[in-house]
Amino acid sequence: QAPTMLAEYSDPLRKRWTREERTALESAGVELRRYELIEGEIFAESMGGFVHDIVKNNLKDLFEVAGVQSHGYRCLVEQSYEVSPDDLLIPDVSVMRRDRLTRPSGGNSPAAGTPEVVFEVSITDQNWVQQKKISAYLDNGAQAVCYVFPELRTVVVYTTDRWRRLREQDTLEFPALLPGLTIPVSAIFDNI
Repeated sequence: QAPTMLAEYSDPLRKRWTREERTALESAGVELRRYELIEGEIFAESMGGFVHDIVKNNLKDLFEVAGVQSHGYRCLVEQSYEVSPDDLLIPDVSVMRRDRLTRPSGGNSPAAGTPEVVFEVSITDQNWVQQKKISAYLDNGAQAVCYVFPELRTVVVYTTDRWRRLREQDTLEFPALLPGLTIPVSAIFDNI
């Protein structure tokens, strides 16, 4: 049955999928994905799993508890952005000024612009794809791009002029954007 399902999967919008069919596809080695446009090329991204999703939600909770909204920002999980005509990206977590986050005129289209801070939780990402995403975000106005590595329990923060690696004992801060807001790196990895 897997070959028939694989043919149907090539056009996944043709039918409604059941949990059993999804499980059968995964058992047949088909990885379900979401798609992003990077430098005009379509890239398939893996769907999240338990660790990936817990880390994303930990980040959102930590930013909210730390008071990101009182600074005029929103913390969003998997918000899509058209950061340029060639880049349509869906960061795992993003922080964007409330006044810049407006509903697009095209209905349910991606938000226009680039968030100030981006987080990508790296489970299976290839290095060259990471580098393309970092460039796309920073070249289009992001102040920081953070790659979170759950297995290493580290966060690497990239800005236009430098990068730094934070370990569990460190604190994540963005003083120019969010003065006084601090997040313990160790808390990002709670419950994983």
